[in-house]
Amino acid sequence: MNTILMILGQIIFYALLMLANEYAGFLLGVILGTISFAVWVISHIVELIEPSKVTKSYYWFVFSAWVAPLITVLGFIFLRGEIGWLQ
Repeated sequence: MNTILMILGQIIFYALLMLANEYAGFLLGVILGTISFAVWVISHIVELIEPSKVTKSYYWFVFSAWVAPLITVLGFIFLRGEIGWLQ
């Protein structure tokens, strides 16, 4: 439940940012989403190599940090049919 709320809150934040300035919102979403995805993947690889005492909530938090921008950016692309600032 907390993960869904984190994702929903971030989707609202990124959507408002993209409504205010589509270029900045798009770039911020893509950059932060990519960094979070890389951290998430590296964390899982390191966890497979050497188990640690990191709680599962950490992985869910990082998961929400890359899924929310992805959902928002894809949603804007599908709703508008294009990336407006590229035209």
